[in-house]
Amino acid sequence: MGAAAGFIGFLTNNVITFVFVLSLLVFVHEMGHYLVGRWSGIRIMAFSIGFGPEIAGFTDRHGTRWKLSLIPLGGYVRFFGDEDASSKTDVDQLSAMTEEERAQSFAGAKLWKRAATVAAGPIANFILAIAIFAVLFSIYGRTAADPVVAMVTRDGAAAEAGIEPGDRLVAIDGVKITTFDEVQRYVGLRPSRTIVLSVERDGQKRDFQIIPKLVEDTDQFGNKMEMGRIGIALVDPLVTAIEPAGPAAKAGILAGDRLVAIDGNNVATYYDIGRYVSDRPGKSIVLTVQRNGQMRDFPVVPERLTDTDASGNKKDVGSIGIAPIDPLVGSIAPDSPAEAAGLELGDRILSVDGRAIGSIGEVQRYAAAHADKPVTLSVERNGQTRDLSVTPKKSEEADAFGTQTEIATIGITDGQKPIKLRYEAYGPLQAVGEGVKQTGSIISGTFEYIANVIGGYMKADQLGGPIRVAQLSGQMATLGFAAVLQFAAILSVSIGLLNLMPVPVLDGGHLMFYAIEAVRGKPLGARAQDIAFRIGFAMVLSLMVFATWNDISSRLG
Repeated sequence: MGAAAGFIGFLTNNVITFVFVLSLLVFVHEMGHYLVGRWSGIRIMAFSIGFGPEIAGFTDRHGTRWKLSLIPLGGYVRFFGDEDASSKTDVDQLSAMTEEERAQSFAGAKLWKRAATVAAGPIANFILAIAIFAVLFSIYGRTAADPVVAMVTRDGAAAEAGIEPGDRLVAIDGVKITTFDEVQRYVGLRPSRTIVLSVERDGQKRDFQIIPKLVEDTDQFGNKMEMGRIGIALVDPLVTAIEPAGPAAKAGILAGDRLVAIDGNNVATYYDIGRYVSDRPGKSIVLTVQRNGQMRDFPVVPERLTDTDASGNKKDVGSIGIAPIDPLVGSIAPDSPAEAAGLELGDRILSVDGRAIGSIGEVQRYAAAHADKPVTLSVERNGQTRDLSVTPKKSEEADAFGTQTEIATIGITDGQKPIKLRYEAYGPLQAVGEGVKQTGSIISGTFEYIANVIGGYMKADQLGGPIRVAQLSGQMATLGFAAVLQFAAILSVSIGLLNLMPVPVLDGGHLMFYAIEAVRGKPLGARAQDIAFRIGFAMVLSLMVFATWNDISSRLG
């Protein structure tokens, strides 16, 4: 039963989502060819989603066979006069055509019509991506964080260059930036290459030359990727919660310690720490912390726990028993309900009305729902537990986005400095503009990655094939339909770019032939085209084998 359930889960989370996403992108791509081809007066013989034997289909009144084929790894439009799905011209059929038939064939169409028909496929993919991004921006908007540095890692590229906590990043290589995400994206694609970071400090603008370091990062699903990093973060990795009997506590780690490195590797956030520790259950690591201005090293052995990831897979993970939050009272507002009730700084809140809590945020959310109603807080103070009655009162509070809202509070915080966020809403036209920008960013990022591989700055093992695409499709499905759509948009751009590569059998190869024909005044000979198609097929096959090998290698570890 367990194996069957696991297989069904794999099909649901990976294969089915993969087929849905790829079929959508292929349909849109081929529909681009179809629509422009029909508009150009070219007869279309077949429109297929997938390759191989036909599963189902029908023939429309124009004589076009619409079909769903067995292998869902692509698709094609076959025009009148094509020898096969690659749009290679059937020379014998073309020579036997009447003038009227030749005018309806793809090979017999004017050069500009052939070029427009071929280019329409990739263009349709770009338009789809823009449309998806525009819909997502118009519905969800975007949450952004100001590019203000909260943490600079020890010995990181930013620290070496002189960047300090509190610096506001205003430009990179002369390009204005307004969010922290823009910094991360730009830096991530430029490892080992000098960039100029402009910051605002004490009202003055200063420029710093920085060389991002190449690091291997891991996302929430365990996927590894290379990127450039300079060692800055929005939050400070302070230990505020520590499990009394956990590995960190036994090693001597204390609340208030600032984590700066693990096994000599700089860390900037709790995400860095959690990822590193999670991969090393039962293996000794060395935590470097800053305490009272001094650096200290502590050997720690993460305990082994069983965790379930976002895809439903169980695995052993490491834990050392620390967290960035703790239900400790870090600040009390003057004349607040908490002050009136006798709450003191350092009190640990254990429960609210008998409900156990794990953070001050939980207390705040409970208080917000109980305006003007007494609630009982159980707190720990100096090793003793006591109950205090407090009545939340409504007041004007600024949320993470700076918006003033009337909310019931008791006037306490955990003392952590909140990240300043802002919500950006978009109207229809603005959303389309952002969709264009996002699509352009993916295109430029792809070319940056290719340049990095050619220049030796990054490895080519991040190029994925159908296995990785299927895996990512399933992972996105666990995050919701919006995440699947976003992934589809990114993949649509990639498919559009891939098809524009000047390789025979791809759309870009055909466009290359048409460019040569425009210069020569006549097309290449049949033999030359045949040889080019064979070379192109070999190149595409080699690329698929290489990408699939990367997929298998990454799964084998």
